[in-house]
Amino acid sequence: MMFLVSEVHPFLDGNGRIARVMMNADLVVAGESKIMIPTVYRDDYIGALRRLTRRSDPDAYIRMMERAHEFSENVYGDNRDEMETYLQSCNAFLEDTEGKLLKIIPRTL
Repeated sequence: MMFLVSEVHPFLDGNGRIARVMMNADLVVAGESKIMIPTVYRDDYIGALRRLTRRSDPDAYIRMMERAHEFSENVYGDNRDEMETYLQSCNAFLEDTEGKLLKIIPRTL
């Protein structure tokens, strides 16, 4: 559904956001964690979607979504400040020209 809404673009604005909301709703129903696309990973996300659209090649898209899912399911914190600190430590809020998404930082108990 996420790719279909992104591909068809049925709305004047917000197609990507709506596609990701629909995808995450399906993941929650299936008992899976939601998927976030960090700012620093946005170009990889868009590039993988383009490759799937233009070349009918799903491999890059699948790898990108798997990495985003792995990252997202490890975001932790008991409140917004803790989560934001974790996301900052992974470079999630940087532009792709400013850094790369860092590997998941294990939670210390």
